[in-house]
Amino acid sequence: SVTPLLPNVVRWLMVARTADGFWRSTQETAWSLIALTDWMKATNELKGNYEFGAFLNDGNIAQGKASAATITQTTIITLPVASLLRDVGNKLTIARGAGEGRLYYTAHLKAYLPVPSIQAADRGIVVQRRYTLASCTASVEKCPDVSSVKVGDVIRVSLTVIAPSDLHYIQLEDPLPAGAEAVDTGLATTSQLAAGATLERSSGIQGRSSFSYWWWWNWYSRSELRDDRVALFATNLPKGTYEYSYTMRATSVGQFNVIPAFVNEQYFPEVFGRSDGRLLTVTK
Repeated sequence: SVTPLLPNVVRWLMVARTADGFWRSTQETAWSLIALTDWMKATNELKGNYEFGAFLNDGNIAQGKASAATITQTTIITLPVASLLRDVGNKLTIARGAGEGRLYYTAHLKAYLPVPSIQAADRGIVVQRRYTLASCTASVEKCPDVSSVKVGDVIRVSLTVIAPSDLHYIQLEDPLPAGAEAVDTGLATTSQLAAGATLERSSGIQGRSSFSYWWWWNWYSRSELRDDRVALFATNLPKGTYEYSYTMRATSVGQFNVIPAFVNEQYFPEVFGRSDGRLLTVTK
């Protein structure tokens, strides 16, 4: 029978695949394919026969009919934020008629706010960002965060990602200020897995010391240095705390809004996190 838990089980199975589209072993792949085939049979996935519609407040914004011939087609509706009601709740309704098959849908809202007023958000992932001067000789943790620099200064950008649970297909983007450009392509990374303690010495037993491990490795699958941002991608991210740093040089005088760093699961976009928005001032 189809229980309320099964749709999320199916969704998780689809995102738990490796980069080449399979699961971690031949046994896992076989059992996953059997489970998904049983799911299609139980829900009559390929025999869709129903009408559907989408309504925003009092208006009909989409309608159609699903059939075996159109089962792979997607209906996309894009509406401007200006069409939404102000100071009251907006009601989005997705409806379908009787018949075989399942209706899949997703909804996203993108809004543009004054950057300095944007506060950090944690929706399953935490991301933090600090700016420090690369010339600071103290440890990165003890170097003060800077919001004002001079043209030519090199700024160290430190990103910390905290994953409370195992995650899959992670995308992290850190926008660059308009008055700066990234200069260091030798990006330094560290990872501290939550499964172990931090590196420390203990004198609990005379003549012996105990410690756990810092694991040094590239926790991401791919990094991209773009004109306006730095982007990272990780296929699998075990729960833990991860750090990533790069440098950028202040190139133009002015006050620049810096869009928050943003991280999310690509196939579960509701699992995301962002840092604070901030202002960077560059002087002569």
